[in-house]
Amino acid sequence: MLNHRVKGNGTRSNTTELSTKLVAAFSVSGLYALISALASISVIQKLEFKLKLLLHFIFWDAGNSHVGWIKVCNVYDKFCQHLAGSIAVALFGSIVTVLLIWLSAFTIHSRVPK
Repeated sequence: MLNHRVKGNGTRSNTTELSTKLVAAFSVSGLYALISALASISVIQKLEFKLKLLLHFIFWDAGNSHVGWIKVCNVYDKFCQHLAGSIAVALFGSIVTVLLIWLSAFTIHSRVPK
């Protein structure tokens, strides 16, 4: 676990605050994963819920579709540049990961005796 050291003035270090934030972040992501898994299982088991769930996601989308990215990027130019750069790097990383997985699978497949 994390080490809770006491500083010279009697206050705890930031590890307690950091561990609290990590527990909160993991709890939120775990809850989201659980809800997503339960929704996926319910759709897989009863296919008649598939259309209903899809319609709920379409109609209850919380985005501002009337604003659009062009209007936002006119106001926040640096933000859109950083966003485009991060999307490009993430896409490149995803493609490299898929290529490495394919290469690994091919290498393992070629080493298996026939």
